[in-house]
Amino acid sequence: SFKLNDKSAVRKVQASAKNGAAKEFEPEKLIGVDVGGTFTDVVYTDTETGETLTHKVPTTPDNPSRGVLNGILGLCDRYNVDKSKITRVLHGTTTATNAILEQDGCQVGMITTDGFRDIVHIGRHQRPENYSILQEVPWQDRILVKRRHRMTVKERISPPDGEVLEALDEEGVRQAARELKRQGVKAIAICFLFSYLNPENEERAAKIVKEEYPECYVTTSAS
Repeated sequence: SFKLNDKSAVRKVQASAKNGAAKEFEPEKLIGVDVGGTFTDVVYTDTETGETLTHKVPTTPDNPSRGVLNGILGLCDRYNVDKSKITRVLHGTTTATNAILEQDGCQVGMITTDGFRDIVHIGRHQRPENYSILQEVPWQDRILVKRRHRMTVKERISPPDGEVLEALDEEGVRQAARELKRQGVKAIAICFLFSYLNPENEERAAKIVKEEYPECYVTTSAS
């Protein structure tokens, strides 16, 4: 364990007060957990004393929460930390990032707005070398959803107020769900244009997909 620099802590408190933050705060005993592909790292900090403790355990890929609990309990046992005094636990993970980088996640399908099947492949014109036709653009040569697993349905939400310009083609969603099920995808993303303004069509599509393929993991871009 080690003590945080007292002068540094004072400066942080002064800066918070200067920026309009609360001038007084309750001391906390915090635990932060980072779940990585190989190890799960746990950090304990007492904001009153500045004491910080660390602990590392193997990640449990079949159920990452086991590694999290093992790490927290292991840290408490190792340093005699009273578990009942911990005020907050915060956590993050690189599991999804690793799956993307290593391309070893499950087979994914996507249902999107008619006419925009390839937008996820084209990307946002973010090209490291604007005029090169030989460069490797990650979202193009290592695409997250293969084209054969990308389905489209008629629907349209309009900005700026989220008006429904075209009602959702519910039968089209059912057909898309059945086809993705036939293809063996294990997760389906519903990604409609401007759904952040009005998630109505996405939510209805997700419900239909779950009816047709209840064992599949379904998510929406606006959720």
